[in-house]
Amino acid sequence: YDIFCRIGGDRGASMPEARTNKMVLINSSNVVGDNLWLWRADHEVPNNVGVKDSRNKVFNALEVNGDNVIMYGLFAEHTLHDLTVWNGENGKTFFYQCELPYDVKQQNFGDQGYAGYVVAEHVQTHTLRGGGVYSYFRDHEVHCHCGFRAPECRSGINLLNIFTVYLNGNGGINHVLNLQGDKCSSETQGVPHFLSYFPMAQA
Repeated sequence: YDIFCRIGGDRGASMPEARTNKMVLINSSNVVGDNLWLWRADHEVPNNVGVKDSRNKVFNALEVNGDNVIMYGLFAEHTLHDLTVWNGENGKTFFYQCELPYDVKQQNFGDQGYAGYVVAEHVQTHTLRGGGVYSYFRDHEVHCHCGFRAPECRSGINLLNIFTVYLNGNGGINHVLNLQGDKCSSETQGVPHFLSYFPMAQA
């Protein structure tokens, strides 16, 4: 409960960077998390200078491999690959907030197909209720394919009230979920694009 992870931010660019592969890795089943803020620093002391060129490398904020894992209030920000990766069965997230990294490039982020919240292709059951992925590509023109990625045409995959939104910067997010949902860009600044994916309700 109340877990805060920060990678970098406590030192200037002249000092060695902080780095790790994942902030939180859950391999056990039947875990409950409440209020996790997993943050790769986007600015550093002493002068609040913005982090550049993928400094403070961390690839994923959260990776879940266990089954029956529940998250209440999950915040993931600025990591350099998929921010949240869910490999376990019957996972549930209630409220998710994600801001994509400011300092990546099209080649190392957009072209790789990275997303803010990813349910692995083999997963049969997963529920997300209330989730947003925010776009602020500050330094380069980046077009992210989608904010959320998950298996489709599977009755156990239910994503309710998810959205993407363009905050500022360059580029944007082409779709909300996979190929579904509208593009968010400077033309729709500050306007969330909502989508609910409930294949069981649609049957």
